[in-house]
Amino acid sequence: MVVTSEPVDERLGRLLSTHPVAGGRYWSTGLKALAFGLGGVLLMAVLIARPDFVVGKLLGIAVIPTIAGLPIAALQLTRALRGGRGETYELYENGLAHRGSGRVRSWTWEQVAVVRADPDAAGEAPAEIPYVRLSRSLGRNFRCAVRFTDGSRIRIDGYTADGPVIARTLLARRPDAVPVKSARKGPLIWLGTLPLVGAAFAVPLVAMFRHLNSTGADDTGDGVIVAMALGMIVCAVGVALAFGGIVAALLSLSRTRQGGAGPRQDGGQDPV
Repeated sequence: MVVTSEPVDERLGRLLSTHPVAGGRYWSTGLKALAFGLGGVLLMAVLIARPDFVVGKLLGIAVIPTIAGLPIAALQLTRALRGGRGETYELYENGLAHRGSGRVRSWTWEQVAVVRADPDAAGEAPAEIPYVRLSRSLGRNFRCAVRFTDGSRIRIDGYTADGPVIARTLLARRPDAVPVKSARKGPLIWLGTLPLVGAAFAVPLVAMFRHLNSTGADDTGDGVIVAMALGMIVCAVGVALAFGGIVAALLSLSRTRQGGAGPRQDGGQDPV
């Protein structure tokens, strides 16, 4: 790797294309997520300070997903600070370079150790799906992670102009750097995520159930009771779906282990 404030040296050959990063979008989405998350923190503070605020118990349903804006803000703002102003990726005949934070880093194709990318993923799902729209607004609809032999890493996402072009070039130049996909990765991710999702639904469910069965429920208006009952149904469905997903992930891991431990179909023996 070369780290210098001067232009990239001649070892990379002719410049083929430049791919600027829309760093301003990191700041924009990060600050919006921060405001969203701080609003959830403020709401939680109100609920703690005013436990007798009946309508606040209903609003408590929105606390946990609102606070989820904080980690999103941390990711986006950290990425904005790390990239700096004028962040750009450059493709050359014999390698690539990354300009950002006042320095230039460059690598030849031989220095690419691992490439994780799916350049066609950005256009697979229709944009009208809410999750896809959110993913695109955060630049997560496309990601390309590269590790080099010197330990350096770069991560290219949807905020990089023509990012899939960089990914396709890397895959074409170094097809041997693509790691074998593990069938266990997906279920493990779900096992790490679904318990948090289940807890996010379970907390307001328990809070509303306790309120409706407390002495203070007699002073609660009929409209609020109906709204809380509907909220409990939504939370119960969320908990059930999260539990079902956990069971499905465990079953998938079990099948993966059984498949990996099964006898070889070719009748041969494993090498020593």
